[in-house]
Amino acid sequence: MTLISPKIDHEYIPLSQLREREKAVVQVAELDSSECEALAAMGLHEEATFELCQQGQPCIVQVEATRLGLSREVTERIMVRRCSVCN
Repeated sequence: MTLISPKIDHEYIPLSQLREREKAVVQVAELDSSECEALAAMGLHEEATFELCQQGQPCIVQVEATRLGLSREVTERIMVRRCSVCN
């Protein structure tokens, strides 16, 4: 009998770990529904591509022509995938 461990996807990282000027795609956010709705209304939703403009407090991301300031607490709960095609 062979045990197969589940594949862990290591390409997803918290948004807070991106470097400045790096582009990424939102994969999943561990936020409550009101936070998700507010961010989605500003363009930051699942599968959205964005660029990290400034790391810190606040963290500044650019989604298309819109820049958003996000708290560190929020960026730690948004999982992203680095955009290898975009960078």
